[in-house]
Amino acid sequence: MIIRFVKLEILPKHINAFKELTENEKADILAFEGCSYLQVLQDQNNPSIFFTVSHWESELALNIYRESDFFRGNWSQVKQWFANKPQAWSMKDANNIQ
Repeated sequence: MIIRFVKLEILPKHINAFKELTENEKADILAFEGCSYLQVLQDQNNPSIFFTVSHWESELALNIYRESDFFRGNWSQVKQWFANKPQAWSMKDANNIQ
């Protein structure tokens, strides 16, 4: 399993739109084969900072999602709202690395 962390900094004027979009599309993302968990977190001290945390069966499943029309459409919308370049990490459980 891969745990994917993505840090996004959203321009203040787009925070509510970002939160609405992620809430409305959460079920669609979870419906992708290989995705078992998705959470969107907002920094308590800086409301422009968000992290998404998602669990993927494999890197292949994550890449199929990232190459999908759904992701491309979503990303093209959200990237207009960025205050800074996003950062992403794909992590594995350190005690279960295979």
